[in-house]
Amino acid sequence: MTQEAMRLQDLYNKLEIDLDRKPSDEEWCAAAGKINMEAIRRAIEDGIAAKNKLVTSNLRMVQSVVNVYIRNGLESNYNAGDLMQEGIVGLIRAAERYEPEQGFRFSTYAMYWIRSAMKHSHLAQSRVVPIPIRFDAHYKRIRRAEKDLRKLLGRTPTDAELGAATDFAAEYVVRCKRAVAQQTYSLDQALVNTLRSGGGGGLESSEDTLYDILEGMESKEESRELRRRYLREDLIETMHRTLSPDIVRIVVLRFGLADPTSLPLGYREGPLTFRKVAQLIDQDYTPDQVRRIVIRALAELKEKVADE
Repeated sequence: MTQEAMRLQDLYNKLEIDLDRKPSDEEWCAAAGKINMEAIRRAIEDGIAAKNKLVTSNLRMVQSVVNVYIRNGLESNYNAGDLMQEGIVGLIRAAERYEPEQGFRFSTYAMYWIRSAMKHSHLAQSRVVPIPIRFDAHYKRIRRAEKDLRKLLGRTPTDAELGAATDFAAEYVVRCKRAVAQQTYSLDQALVNTLRSGGGGGLESSEDTLYDILEGMESKEESRELRRRYLREDLIETMHRTLSPDIVRIVVLRFGLADPTSLPLGYREGPLTFRKVAQLIDQDYTPDQVRRIVIRALAELKEKVADE
């Protein structure tokens, strides 16, 4: 029941994207294979009721996982209420995705989602500067490969060797290492082992902070440009994991994420209209086709991010 309700809602969203408007009741019924809207409403209501019953009947399972995490020392980062909320989110996701015909018990399936939700939340909040969840998993994979190669080669393996062993590019290995190894420092922390001239001509301990040294080193404009560049690179990398290169190029041009130096003469930096995007790409797309491609791409990215 729950799966049918989710299917009907997903179908409505897909029709809205394809038609570029809200579908009529007749169009929704025809696509769903239902006789009338009453059948659709009944299926959705029954599905929601089944999902709610499944969730409320298994809240004790979330509590049991919370107790395990607290006994293992995570109470220093979370209180029981925080853990319970994260676990319930995972339980709801499990109820929405569970397919009884696969032959698994719901408790087995839900346990994975509950633990996964708690783990992801813990990893995301355990750092002052969060890093993508995949970096933590990939870093563990790199460390295991490094340990094995060190025993095999009798030396520290290179990034290229680690990349070959883990199916990652050497550049990604370097980036992953840097992301996990990064540390944060307080700008108000007093610097040690620093001296300055004293009033009597001698030297005395300095009370300078990191903020005193960093202040004025970069202009605000340089700092903003650096942040924009890093954000653009991260967005494009995320899109390449989900979309084809041609679609990524269309989205990049549409929202002004392209490197200004890569644009032809006469095109300014920033978002481009659908018409200009259609003129720039090498395929015979109309502006309306470009608009539909962008809408579908954003929907795919939204679904991918929600799954991660």
